Amino acid sequence: MSTGERSKSKIKVKMNIIVDVTPIAAFRWNEENAQKLRELREKAGYSRQKLSEEVGVSVAYIQQLETPHVFLKKPKKPDQMTVSTEILEKLCAALNGEITALIWDVDYEA
Repeated sequence: MSTGERSKSKIKVKMNIIVDVTPIAAFRWNEENAQKLRELREKAGYSRQKLSEEVGVSVAYIQQLETPHVFLKKPKKPDQMTVSTEILEKLCAALNGEITALIWDVDYEA
């Protein structure tokens, strides 16, 4: 091979790609959901700070979930809030509740 020439060779690469196909869903969040979250948090004896640590979100996000009217419909803010199922599941696990308790008016106490 002379200077400036390149060898042409083919390389076959076999790759295994693992893809997480967990469905993504979000729920519209409103004042009723916010009140239910506040009630469940207070009943469980959590401060916003402690719940945020337990769930892995910021205190500001917990505050936003509990008081959506403060954050919505302001300049550069959305008209509505949505919450992912992942966050709802984490909130319910921390508050010992069913996910439906935050979405619908359901009481699971025995």
